[in-house]
Formats: sequence, C-alpha cells, structure tokens
Amino acid sequence: MCGIVGFNWQDEILLKKANEIISHRGPDDEGYFVDTKVSMAQKRLSILDISDAGHQPMFYHQSHGASSEKHNKTNVEFAKYCIVFNGEIYNFHEIREQLRKKNYAFNTECDTELIVAAYIEWGVDCVNKFNGMWAFCIYDMAENILFLSRDRLGIKPLYFYAKNNQLIFGSELKTILASRVPKNIDDEAIRLFHVLKFIPHNKSAIKDITKFRQGNNMTYSLTNNKIISYESYWKLPVNKTNTKPNVQLYDLIDNAVKLRMLADVPVGAFLSGGVDSSIIVHHMSKYTQNLKTFSIKFDYAEYNESKWAKIIADKYKTDHHEIEFSAKDVEKLADTLPSYFDEPFGDYSMIPTYLVSQVASKYVTVCLSGTGSDELFGGYSRYSEFAKINKLRKLGSAGKLLAYFYQFYDKNKSRKLRELLNESDEFTRYIKILSPNFRGEKHDYHLDLLKPLERYFNSDTKLGKLLHFDQAVYLPDDLLVKEDRAGMAHQIEGRIPLIDYRLVEYAASLTPEQKIKGSEGKYFLKNTYAKHLPSEILFRPKKGFGVPLEHYFRNELRTFAEASIFTDFGHNYFDIKYIKALWSDHQKERADYSAIFWNIIMYNKWYLKWIK
Repeated sequence: MCGIVGFNWQDEILLKKANEIISHRGPDDEGYFVDTKVSMAQKRLSILDISDAGHQPMFYHQSHGASSEKHNKTNVEFAKYCIVFNGEIYNFHEIREQLRKKNYAFNTECDTELIVAAYIEWGVDCVNKFNGMWAFCIYDMAENILFLSRDRLGIKPLYFYAKNNQLIFGSELKTILASRVPKNIDDEAIRLFHVLKFIPHNKSAIKDITKFRQGNNMTYSLTNNKIISYESYWKLPVNKTNTKPNVQLYDLIDNAVKLRMLADVPVGAFLSGGVDSSIIVHHMSKYTQNLKTFSIKFDYAEYNESKWAKIIADKYKTDHHEIEFSAKDVEKLADTLPSYFDEPFGDYSMIPTYLVSQVASKYVTVCLSGTGSDELFGGYSRYSEFAKINKLRKLGSAGKLLAYFYQFYDKNKSRKLRELLNESDEFTRYIKILSPNFRGEKHDYHLDLLKPLERYFNSDTKLGKLLHFDQAVYLPDDLLVKEDRAGMAHQIEGRIPLIDYRLVEYAASLTPEQKIKGSEGKYFLKNTYAKHLPSEILFRPKKGFGVPLEHYFRNELRTFAEASIFTDFGHNYFDIKYIKALWSDHQKERADYSAIFWNIIMYNKWYLKWIK
C-alpha cells in the first residue's frame, strides 16, 4: 500500500511538496518521475517484494521487464510505460503466468510490474482480470495518454482535479490542495455531510475536486489536455433472485481470506467479537500460527464487547491484544483526526479504528477486517426497521395510532416514527432512517441534494434497494474511508476479504428471505458458520462499533464538547440557537443527540485545520 500523486505538467519542486504531504502512507521509500508532460510520484509501504525491485515510479518494457531508478536502471530508457500504484492485486501470480506464456518479461515479485504488462496485452480491459484493491496511473508514452483506474468497490482512495487544461490526481485530497487549487468550500457537499455524516462520492468538500468513482477507468489525453473517457468497467450487481451460485459461500470466503494473507510482512486481524471478524479469524487460523488479533475495550459496560473477542481469541489461540478506550482518547484525537480525514467526517467509530490501528502497527503491517458483510447479507437493524415502517404504513390510520401511543413509551422515537410513517417516498424514508442526525424534527434536511444518489436505490426487491444503496454509497464513502485513513495514519494496510467482488456477486444472487429471517440479519451467512463458530457469537444481538459519546458529552467531555461546538469559528454555518436547544435536551437525558454534536465538532476541527 502506498500513496500516489501526479499532474500533467513539469514541476519537480511542487511534486515533492505534494508527495511529502502523504508521507504517512509510505514510510519505506519514495520516488519521482518528471518530464516535459508529466510529473508523477509515490510513497511506498512495502508489502510484496520489499526489496528495491518494488521501487516506484516503475517503468516497463515487454521484452526487458520492470525497471526503476533503484532497480535495473539501465533498462529505463527502453520503457514506454511508467506507473504509480497504490494497492494489491491478489491474483497477480495467476495473471503473470498467463502473460509469461505470451512472452512478457518479469524480473520482480511485485504486482506493480504485472499491471503494466496486463495493460499492454489487454488495454483498459486489463482491470477486469484483477482481484484486489487499487488506484493507479499509467503513463503511456507511445499513445501520449494517462490511464487511471480505481478498484471495483472503492477500497483505495483517489481524487482528481480536471480544469483549465490541468489534471491533478492523488491518494488524498490534501495532495491536490498542495498543487495551488483554490480552497473554495462546496456548500452542497457540506450540507450532505450533515445529513449523512460523510460526503458521498459525487461530491468533495472542495469545489472542482472530485472523488474518482469506484469501479471506473479514466483515459486522459496529454496532447489535448482533456479527458477522453471516464466510465465504469464494473457495476454493482443489482440483487436478483432465483440464480444458483456454482460455489459454496464457505469456500468462497476461505479463498478470499487466503488470497489476502499474501504478504512478505507480518499479517494480523482486527477482532471485535462480532460475526464478521470472527469469520475472518476462523479462516486465517487455518493458514498461519501465532495469529495476532486486536480489539477495543470500552470503559462503559454496554459498549464493551471485548469478552466476545476473547472467546474467539481463546478458541483459535491467537496472540490477542486488547486496547483500552476512554473519554480522554476522544478529546486527544479530536484535533488529530482531521489531519488524516481531509474532508469533514463524522463517523465516530473512526476513533477506536484509529487507536486499534495504532497498536496493531507495533506488531504487523497488514490487518484483515470483517467490513462489508452487513451491506452484502443484510446485517443492519435499519433494514428490519424499514420493513416494520412499511408494514405500519399498510395499516393506514391504525399504524399512525400505534405510533401516537408509542410516545408514552418513548416520546422522541414516537416523533421520528410518526414522521417516517408520513413520508411517502421510499428513498427519502430510508435516508431519514440512515441519517444519524434525523430525530423527527421538522427542519430542512437538504434531501433534494441526495437525488443524484437515488439511482443506486435500485433492485427488484425492497431489501435489495437498501443493500444496493449501502454498497454503492455508505460502504465506499464512509466505512472504507474510515479504514483507509485510520490504517494509513499508522502504516497499516487494511485488507477486506468480505467484499471480494466475487462475494458481492454471490450475495446478489440470494433472496431477501435468505438474508433476513424475521429480525435475524445475515441469516444465510450465520447458518453457513453454525458448525464452525459458537452460537453465542453468531446469534447474539448485533452491536455496531459504537463509542459512548452520549455519556461522555454529559459527563467527562461536557466542557470539551461545549467549547468545540459553541465557540465562534467564523464560518457561520450552524443555527446556534437550535443547537443549544438540542444540547439542553441531551443534558436533561430527553434524547441522545451525540451524533449531531460530533458532526459539528468534526466540521469545526476540519475548518480550522484546512480552511481557516
């Protein structure tokens, strides 16, 4: 894993400045290439072939193989292709053997070399042969073009700016800001952030800077300084029913895990004690001894799941490490996190993810996680909530009467329930369920700005619509951003077996009834592992990777939160009177508004770090 940056003009000083900004992504090596048309650079975290043979930018010639400034330097002059690459191609051995039979030369053990050879042989279609995660740029000197690509699910980040005959690309938004791009805030993106707690991929926090869409390729002409094409090579499969996979789910996951254990450095696992991370550890234990696992122990009992992680660690005899978590960590990291999350980012599980990555980095360089299973197999409680709302809506006035009487049990939830029942549009209803800031109050949620994303709300079943949207938006723009930034802050390469594209396609073939039975999410997945994992792990109620912010903001962090929320930061974005009313209700334990407050804190910290 690495960081990359480049642009379509010659400027070595600017290139080095932009590359240095992402030095946390690659502490092991760095490299630069500059000619009259292109400047490209990379920061390297060595995973495969950790020798100088893996140095980038890497050049390639079909008959001479790879070369670079540190490896086979004399062959650079023969090369017609240059690449900077971030990621891993897990099936590169298999593809390399195919290309060897076609007389392609290879002289490294790096997947980087393989990518260029595949591009020469198959053109832009080469990416369809890759199983992995990637963001790369190939400089095709013969055709005078740049070819950029991002992996199918969007695991590896890539931003770009294409305006005024300039193309700038980079692994993080900050690399582009370093290239003299105006820091004009995209107001619509910020409003979407306050609905979703993240900025979706059709926007970025800064105008004219774009997130490179997952599953897309771009070809850019260096002759005309224009984008020739920018289009998808793979699309999320829309959930269909009545198709029969020709492989067992267990075997597919086993292969996905095995592929992602390929490394020339130590490999470990994040272990929460939930179903997904337990599945990962189950498979990893088949292929390695003395597996190192890492989990978080919270200081509030209702958030602490460390005992479940310990059950799995003991079962598979892992070398287990528990990381203590307290309110002090939240306050300490509030100023640190915006340095790595270049855009406002409000998923507060970023805090434990950052801390567990920090500890893991002392022992391993690669860590596998169970992220993505909920979006594939129907694991979130909001899916059942959406179904219940639909049933109540069918009851008409009787359903609304039930919602009214619910206020005597929980007034705040009753308001939310009644507003959801009154919402006729399915997409809007789901967004309101998904939004951490929606509590039933009638104020502008800027839902009109989400209309471009409604195209992902697409399936022939109601559950399929929710899963498709979460796979296309929530997974890449929230969860994968969190894992990438938190991991790379500590030079940890996160690998995510459960979103191997073959598994995504497999999951789309299952019926809604196979995924959710009654209120039991991930039913098919859990049954697959009924013989392998303890039932107390598989069938206990799901808990997210939560943080006790509700308690912290009323107790240990009350002073910190008030200062971080209500200080005049100069942007005049929030209705302070309204926020103070929410703060009062929160302190009186009338409701939990901690998600709203954390969003505000993260926006203010981001604004101070990157704008003011």
